[in-house]
Amino acid sequence: MDPRKALRTKVAKLNPYHSVSSVCLEHPDPRYYMGVKDVEQIPTSLIQTLENTGNYVLHTLDAFSLGGRAIDVQILHPITGKCMTGSSSGTAVNVFAYLNDLGIGTDGGGSVLAPAMSCNLYGFVSPLIEVENRKKFEKKSTDGIMFSPSIGFMTRDLKLLQETVEACLNLNFVDEYQSVLIDSHDENSYLFHTKEIEFPDKYGPRVPLIGFLDEVLKKCSFLISYEGPVDVHGIGDTVFGHFDEECGKAQRAACKGFLRVANMVNATALCIPDKPLGKGWIFVCESKLEKIAYMLKMAEKMPKYSDELVSRYFGNLEMYFPNGFGGIEK
Repeated sequence: MDPRKALRTKVAKLNPYHSVSSVCLEHPDPRYYMGVKDVEQIPTSLIQTLENTGNYVLHTLDAFSLGGRAIDVQILHPITGKCMTGSSSGTAVNVFAYLNDLGIGTDGGGSVLAPAMSCNLYGFVSPLIEVENRKKFEKKSTDGIMFSPSIGFMTRDLKLLQETVEACLNLNFVDEYQSVLIDSHDENSYLFHTKEIEFPDKYGPRVPLIGFLDEVLKKCSFLISYEGPVDVHGIGDTVFGHFDEECGKAQRAACKGFLRVANMVNATALCIPDKPLGKGWIFVCESKLEKIAYMLKMAEKMPKYSDELVSRYFGNLEMYFPNGFGGIEK
């Protein structure tokens, strides 16, 4: 048994980031630790499905931003010290800070993908996860768009993300060439064939992006949008941004693009972190099993970055219990 498992629970109970609503595990367990956004849209059947594989155990119920807001004014980002990206804010923080291996959240207009991207995590969202349950929760976004939130996952590594998706969706992985679309202004190189097309202004209003995705996703396996840095130089929140021109500029500077609208067109999306803080690639496809499988397969060909300083600092769970009065038990 890894003794650090018990330390994870001690830190979760300490709750240094105000990101934990409650701790569900009292004794160390060798399986992957899960944190779940503490909302009714995530059914217990999903947790049971994952626990039944023998690889996962529920560790924490996670805090989240009030009313599904795109920033969380109660939780601070562990790196920037600014408001954490919402609304699955606590779930992302608890994965980033090594309390959990897997985070499960809900995404209406970017509420899984944006927090994941802001913390350089992998993220995945699909309306096919617990699809019947999803239909019960239609709502209106802060900018007046009707949608039903989807369930999504966050991890620090791609392999665990793929394993989790496979446990929930009956994927048939394929390896033949299909069409992948990228923005004509994308300067990245890819280890698979891509086709350039003109994308709309991805940091502008959502409605043109929704129309664009509705049209092009039918014609390709998936598209790639390079985005960010999320909430590093701005505040990506409609409530804040609607006041005046200056607030609108700050909202745009938060660099949230297609990740805000993937769920609104019932698409499946994957975010892959780049090395800079809050930057990465958004893969978006129609919610068809063969396209999801191909998209996840191509994700293996993307760069993988490991930040040694972040791992050493945030992976050092002993730092929350300094020696001296009230220190961790020897």
